[in-house]
Amino acid sequence: MKARDIRVFVADDEYHICEGLKESLTNVGYSVDVAYDGEEADERLNARVYHAAILDLKMPGIDGITLLKRLKKTSPDTGVIIITAFGEVSTAVDAMRLGAYDYLAKPVDLKRLHLSLQHLLEHQALVAENKELRAWLGSTEAFGQIVNRSAAMQHVCDTLAQAAITDVPVLVMGDTGTGKELVARAVHQRSSRNKGPLVAVNCGAVPETLFERELFGHVRGAFTGAHADKPGRFAAAEGGTLFLDEVGEIPLANQVDLLRVLEEKIYTPVGSNESRKADVRIIFATNRNLDLEVREGRFREDLFYRINVVPIRLPQLKDRKDDIPLLVETFMDELCAVHQKSRKRFTPDAMRLILNYAWPGNVRELKNTVERIVVTCPETRVGPKRLPSAIRATAPVRKDLAVPLNSSIEEAERLLIENTLAHVTSNRKEAARILGISVRALQYKIKKYNLGS
Repeated sequence: MKARDIRVFVADDEYHICEGLKESLTNVGYSVDVAYDGEEADERLNARVYHAAILDLKMPGIDGITLLKRLKKTSPDTGVIIITAFGEVSTAVDAMRLGAYDYLAKPVDLKRLHLSLQHLLEHQALVAENKELRAWLGSTEAFGQIVNRSAAMQHVCDTLAQAAITDVPVLVMGDTGTGKELVARAVHQRSSRNKGPLVAVNCGAVPETLFERELFGHVRGAFTGAHADKPGRFAAAEGGTLFLDEVGEIPLANQVDLLRVLEEKIYTPVGSNESRKADVRIIFATNRNLDLEVREGRFREDLFYRINVVPIRLPQLKDRKDDIPLLVETFMDELCAVHQKSRKRFTPDAMRLILNYAWPGNVRELKNTVERIVVTCPETRVGPKRLPSAIRATAPVRKDLAVPLNSSIEEAERLLIENTLAHVTSNRKEAARILGISVRALQYKIKKYNLGS
């Protein structure tokens, strides 16, 4: 939204203050209306909706607190900044509890006012986006729990929808933490087998010697200790879906057994002479490059072509950043409910850092980060300082250091180091990396310029 489209209201019974604030705000493009007492302010606020209202705490007739209370009922989305004289800070704090965004002491620092108003408007934009995201979540089935606002994930869901209505094998590929099991569940839920079971097997956790028994089961007497028949995972998934995760971990010797099931649609329990029909739909997943595994002889080429009928490749989280705000909202709602905590919201500055971070652990890392904040952060408004240091380190170092032209090299160096430390929350190792010096050299300069204890 452009500045000229933002409506700001100013109320103060001191004429010169009111006109000074109006002039300052108008000069940067805001549309500004004013009132010189509480009665006039009340009339104007009832006649028009404003993005922000800057209210003097004490005015003749109706004071700022009363106006604030009325605004929160009639126009709850209007952000309020309270102006207070020296000695009224405790009352201003009460105003914050009643819903004011910020308070400023007289004489008003215009730079601080502009910054506070800018943060208020950013906060409003974020709240509006969160409402939109929650409405979007509630109004669409969105393939189960799969967030797909980004173009990359919309392509995934298009393929998923086409594959789900068939019974052909699906191969889900993606890095660890990208949500492969979630995709498998979505395929199962949208298929004709959704009334049957979904059985998941982590192939990497099954020893080679137990693979046949785990998948196909065994009959009584098949081996020492086999005192009764035991069905395998294929039997457990009958009529439903079998999800074989980390299929690239299956040893070559066992890949033959799986290939036979795919080709003949039958399997034989260990120790039995009778084959059984494999009435299952199979979904495979891997974080390995199976093309490379085939070329290097670790995965059978014929098996690869059998399972790679409908490939679905999941993007890394850094390649689907349009999904991050909605993922954060989803995880925040879910985890606050699980841990019985009041709902929290990230500030615009914190959300910018979250969007800038590369997320090497993908969606799983994002969810773990949100859960950590839900559990450990007492505030409902989560700022950058509550984020893990790796995320805070993505904050850009200011380029506008405003070093006076007559400054010495040492003065310029001190400002650069001070700014860098501030942006990485005093993480000296990260600051040294950004500055291109050793940690030891940085520690020397910190001591030299008295920048830290």
